[in-house]
Amino acid sequence: MKKLLRKEAVIMRTKKYYTIYCKDVLGSIIFSSTGSSVVLPRKEVTVQWIGENLRKSLMESHDYSLQFNSHSGNDSERAKIIDLSRSAERAFWFGIRDRFGFKDHLVAVSKSAAVFVSWEYEQTDQICFLATRGRGGGHSAWYLGEDEGKVFYVSIHASDEEIAAVALQALDTCQPNYA
Repeated sequence: MKKLLRKEAVIMRTKKYYTIYCKDVLGSIIFSSTGSSVVLPRKEVTVQWIGENLRKSLMESHDYSLQFNSHSGNDSERAKIIDLSRSAERAFWFGIRDRFGFKDHLVAVSKSAAVFVSWEYEQTDQICFLATRGRGGGHSAWYLGEDEGKVFYVSIHASDEEIAAVALQALDTCQPNYA
């Protein structure tokens, strides 16, 4: 059975900002050290900004499955990608912490609604938006049977406005952890 390659991103909304960040696939989902990750104060966000940046983050996402899951991947190269991912993620969230005046980077991440966005680009043109529920310092998908009305789709060929509309619909369906 052929492995389905995919591209990943996340859109997150807090009371202060929106962020869209690129994720890479390396066995698990990791923060992309090379893909587009952006943040903007909530009052400045437009539908156009959401659509453009979601599409850009998805297009720049990288799936390393073929490179490393065939057991032909170099362990030092894999470790380097993970280290770059961790550094980029830390810099991104510390930047948000400093820009928006959060006590620490964990608070900047945790008080939010998030949607996991994925696209199996060799298989379909449909982008999948999975609304999440807050879990303390992070987010998780819904259990099977609880996810009805929490998964949305739109074509990668749709307009930026159409992509944004689906992203906003999914965000509105989240169970955020704004506590």
